[in-house]
Amino acid sequence: MRGVVQGVGFRPFVHALAWRESLAGHVRNAGGSVVVEVEGGRAQLDAFTAALSAEAPPLAQLESLQQATIAVVGETGFSIGASTQRAGDVFVPADAATCEACLGELADRTDRRHAHPFISCTDCGPRYTMVRGVPYDRARTTMAGFAMCSTCRAEYEDPRDRRFHAESIACHDCGPRLSMPIGDAADVLRDGGVLAVKGLGGYHLACLASDAVAVARLREKKRRVDKPFAIMTSAPERLVRLHPEEDALLRGPARPVVLAARRHDAPLAAAVAPLSAWIGVMLPYTPVHHLLLAATGEALVMTSANLSDEPIVIDDADARAHLAGIADAFLAHDRAIHLR
Repeated sequence: MRGVVQGVGFRPFVHALAWRESLAGHVRNAGGSVVVEVEGGRAQLDAFTAALSAEAPPLAQLESLQQATIAVVGETGFSIGASTQRAGDVFVPADAATCEACLGELADRTDRRHAHPFISCTDCGPRYTMVRGVPYDRARTTMAGFAMCSTCRAEYEDPRDRRFHAESIACHDCGPRLSMPIGDAADVLRDGGVLAVKGLGGYHLACLASDAVAVARLREKKRRVDKPFAIMTSAPERLVRLHPEEDALLRGPARPVVLAARRHDAPLAAAVAPLSAWIGVMLPYTPVHHLLLAATGEALVMTSANLSDEPIVIDDADARAHLAGIADAFLAHDRAIHLR
């Protein structure tokens, strides 16, 4: 099977499907594709094959499926096998916004991942920006240096768990660490400061969107005369008027910036978009964003961390060097960004 089939929970999906249909065999990543060997009754095999595309994970894009008949091996169970190398095109999946299940755990004070800045599962989290090579396995990502704790390892190996073979799996005990507490970062923003925030594909510069002085200062330091700033918010309806199509686009897994008509009573500094009645809004798409917005209780300017016409900064040392005169503090972490 080819397409976007690695890094999207496809192997766990195939595993669950095979068990549902009482089939034996295995699934593995092979180069940029997924290979399945399966054996069982004809009706079950037909149902399995049909479900591969009809019930594929939400982030998967199955472009082609090739089938061949081989000799029965006599396997008695179904497993996820070791990945193998194979030549061919590779489709690396895009990063995906934090899913509703993970957001529920993020907010649940009784959950072991409560307020965990790097919560993710097979349906969400970093993909493209952390991949170093294929096949897509943890050892070929920027998570390779974070050894799973025993609890995360048990979840990773449990076919019934939402994090079964989720390569970005982590928790407070074994995952990446922030450079400063979320509460301290929120204080910087509330005090009128500019915060450099390390995201999935690079650094952004943030300030309170309602703070006229902070927005004007950020605009001056970025040498951005009048081009509108994008706004990140958990409550876009307070800032803009959204048509149903715009709202659906805004809440999609890609979490794009959506241009919408500004409300006359929106609590935004005029310098956010000085020459426009339209505002580019986006929803938070990482756990860090969700935690930061919750801690400040306000919408944030969220703009690429670079001077005008320069590429977005992804390296930690470069960020400290290039943004020292712009940012008052850095909300970073120790998971590398491999691709922007």
